Amino acid sequence: MSSAIRILVVEDGHEYVESFRGLLLGRPGGSVELERVPDLDSARRVLASGWPTALFMDVVFDRIPPETLAGDLAGLITRFGGDRARALRHLAENQGFYILDALAPLLPAAMPVVLAFDFTPEPHRLEALRRRIPVLTGLPDGASLADALGLLGSGI
Repeated sequence: MSSAIRILVVEDGHEYVESFRGLLLGRPGGSVELERVPDLDSARRVLASGWPTALFMDVVFDRIPPETLAGDLAGLITRFGGDRARALRHLAENQGFYILDALAPLLPAAMPVVLAFDFTPEPHRLEALRRRIPVLTGLPDGASLADALGLLGSGI
């Protein structure tokens, strides 16, 4: 069995995974493996495989087809007075939270999870999320991606 840290990166672009690869370039032993997926369904498949040992989540998903966004679109349209565009924008701007909520039952209790979100002004939000995902950490403004890799257990 491999002792590598296997990080699942859930993002709609490639910025995080490419930056992580750049930070890891030249590290001896290949101790960190990365896989990127763009949406909830893909993340579920990878988690079901048992592959990842850590999870990094983006929050804003404004570059994927609207039909792949997770969340209750019909309920949000109602909430926003019938404004479908506003409901879709809300889903896209908060997609990481929706995906994380859907993945929570599938996450092993000790799996490190980092969300690209600064919880500093909203500690109650982090506390509420940690009731379902005990090892969830946010990425404060000004933190580096090397910091994120460290939180995910890479030893950087």
